Amino acid sequence: MTIKKIDRKLCIAHCGICMESCPCDVLRLDEEGKAYIAYVEDCHTCFLCEDDCPVKAVTVSAEVIGTPLPY
Repeated sequence: MTIKKIDRKLCIAHCGICMESCPCDVLRLDEEGKAYIAYVEDCHTCFLCEDDCPVKAVTVSAEVIGTPLPY
């Protein structure tokens, strides 16, 4: 479960809303001002970046990869 991708064609340069909404500091802006996934391992799958993106360029997946640990 994690952030999957950011569609660079849809991403608005210098917007930064997804980056600001992320409580785990997963996203950064590149030299073009577009968001990219900098720390995927820190994503808590809260969906705030996906929900807040005005152009829906962010995709977060709740799909479990591998076998979940039994608790």
